[in-house]
Amino acid sequence: MWRLLLTRSVRPPGTPAPPTSLRDRLAMQLGIATVVCLTLFFFFAKDTQFLMPGPLSSAHGAIEDCGTCHASSGSGPLSWAHGLIAGDRRADSTACITCHKMPNTAFNAHGASTDVLKQSTERLMRIAAKTPAPLSARAQSAAFPTDGITERGVDCATCHQEHKGANFDLSKLSNEQCRSCHVVKFDSFDGDHPKFENYPFKRRTGVIYDHASHFGKHFPEVAKKDPAKRIPDTCSTCHNSREDKRVMAVAPFEQTCASCHLDQITGKERASGPKGIAFLSLPGLDMKTLEKKRAAIGEWPDSSEAELTPFMKIMIGRNDRGRALLKSVDRLNLQDLSRANDAQIKAVTNLVWEIKRIYYALITGKASDVLGDLGVGGGARPSASLVADLTASMPRDVVIGAQQQWLPDLGREMANRKDVKDTREVVQSGGWITTVAETRSVDDDEAPAAAETARSARSDRQTGESAASAAKHAVAEPEVAKAEPASAKPDNSKAADARPPPKAADQTDDLLSPTPEELRAMATPVKEASPPSPPLGNRTASAETPVKASASPPAETPASSDAAPARPQARPAPVISIESSVDPENWAEYGGWYRQDYAIFYRPAGHKDKFIYSWLFLTGPQAPKGSKSPAGTIFDALTHKDAQGSCTKCHSVDDIPRKGRVVNFSPASLENKKGRFTQFIHEPHFGILEKRGCASCHELAKDRPYLKSYEQGNPKSFASNFGVVNKDLCQTCHTSNMARQDCLTCHKYHVNDVITPIMSTKIPTE
Repeated sequence: MWRLLLTRSVRPPGTPAPPTSLRDRLAMQLGIATVVCLTLFFFFAKDTQFLMPGPLSSAHGAIEDCGTCHASSGSGPLSWAHGLIAGDRRADSTACITCHKMPNTAFNAHGASTDVLKQSTERLMRIAAKTPAPLSARAQSAAFPTDGITERGVDCATCHQEHKGANFDLSKLSNEQCRSCHVVKFDSFDGDHPKFENYPFKRRTGVIYDHASHFGKHFPEVAKKDPAKRIPDTCSTCHNSREDKRVMAVAPFEQTCASCHLDQITGKERASGPKGIAFLSLPGLDMKTLEKKRAAIGEWPDSSEAELTPFMKIMIGRNDRGRALLKSVDRLNLQDLSRANDAQIKAVTNLVWEIKRIYYALITGKASDVLGDLGVGGGARPSASLVADLTASMPRDVVIGAQQQWLPDLGREMANRKDVKDTREVVQSGGWITTVAETRSVDDDEAPAAAETARSARSDRQTGESAASAAKHAVAEPEVAKAEPASAKPDNSKAADARPPPKAADQTDDLLSPTPEELRAMATPVKEASPPSPPLGNRTASAETPVKASASPPAETPASSDAAPARPQARPAPVISIESSVDPENWAEYGGWYRQDYAIFYRPAGHKDKFIYSWLFLTGPQAPKGSKSPAGTIFDALTHKDAQGSCTKCHSVDDIPRKGRVVNFSPASLENKKGRFTQFIHEPHFGILEKRGCASCHELAKDRPYLKSYEQGNPKSFASNFGVVNKDLCQTCHTSNMARQDCLTCHKYHVNDVITPIMSTKIPTE
């Protein structure tokens, strides 16, 4: 027996044991069949979707190729083998942002910049030092340590887990997920959530509006003086949530502030100070010293006391030569040049001709050519619409009228200062665009001849003015003159010498070169009268009305007495000016252009005046506080407390770090809220407010230096008009038994949002 058992239990080495039962044989066969079937299935399968751990979410349900999102997934029959090896999670995240456009900081925590994260971490570290972590948070950190995870960057799959079904919300994050990374750990909002710090104020408001003074002083005073004026009844009179339902924006100016403050911008009750902005001018010069020094400045008015406007300095400083010229005369008093040396007198002479070139270019060319290369705004050429705003669509006749009154010989002077070449090409000379001519400046050797020509012209005009003064009483005589001999022949030699030179080839503006008839008419005496009424079409008025002639100068009577008497000759009726008691400044009471005291002024036409806005927009980035440059001078002049338009009475001015300044014209919007971790939607809370309404959360804080905080340029250093919102107020509703209190209720992960772009499809061509 023992021998038989021993014989059956002992097998030769290497001999497999035969199946002992039908079950073992069946299991072996099924295993072989499974291997064969899986091999055939993988080999003949078109893709690897059958390997997905679960269905995709609704947003990604149309994706069929796994390789679209998984960089390690191949497309061949055996591509499933790649999944057995851990892939590159960063490569998969890169595939995500091919559709979900994000900034370069996409893989930083919250997609925020390094500086923002550093500030936030330092603040949270201070809070964490005072806040004890709950036991559950400590256990989670011990079991699943996350120290240093953000240093390597946060991949998309860290928070967004796919393959959980079509109804799964990919953007949903649990409190545990948020708590795993944050140094401040707590269980719930009504538990150990930190207290609010100065919420919701991050910086001062763009519009300066003192609620306390308006509620307690201004509104009651206005109601007593004029009950018809619109006084706000509720907060919603001025504030509304608009379409985005989040930002409580301010209603337009016309609905809120216009009833009280529009007259401070236009009209008789505007702010104190000059009522117009001097745009172009002929600055007053020390003519005696210039004549003594024999400066070749040509024609220039003696009685001007105007200053060189900063706008003209911008135009002159369009190139290096102009900027050097401005620098050389910067410290000079142009109306007292008695101590100026020869180099400074020469600089003043060059400045005079540069000013004349500006006027000449504005008349013969286009405003876009003159202002097209301004030396401000980062060097970018102003657009056509910006040029129109920079000039407030000033009519060309405004400049022509000023030239005819101030510099009537400008055309002849400029013609004598250039060599004319018959060409139809457009050329650029000296920074200005001219047409039909190629120009060059007069050399120093030619300057005396040009000056002598200008002095002769000025002498001729003075002679004509003397003749006009001598015959001043002749206008009041009867219109029929005394009889003259028929054979009398006037001596026309002097008249022939006084004829103007022929026009230059490029002189096409008749207003700049008067005809012989116009010259004779200009010499006729007229009675001095008040300036005529300004043309309404041009919105201009002038205080320096040019003297217009009414007849030709009388011919000399011959000595011979036996000549036959001539028939009585009728004289033309004298020009009678229209008297007006309205000065040009008041004529433009509600905005527009006017001329006065050798300057062309602009008066703001209303709220959102494009002239003021465009110049502030153009000069602000180039005008740091304390800058004495032309851009800084313009910006300071337009933002002064008594400036025209009073823009900065309500719109605050912020310093741009390491640059210039900016006026806050743009209202609050969602764009202004970007970069914030906290979000709040006003509309769902309106229905649960008590009788106090907005004051339930925003309590007016009196006796704070609200207005004083706007005297400096740092927008983050301020005193709010309202008290901060406390956590206890929110906690009255957001508890475990009432309103939701998960992290995403008030916080968003991607602080800069994610953009899903619209695909650009080209129009098919046949």
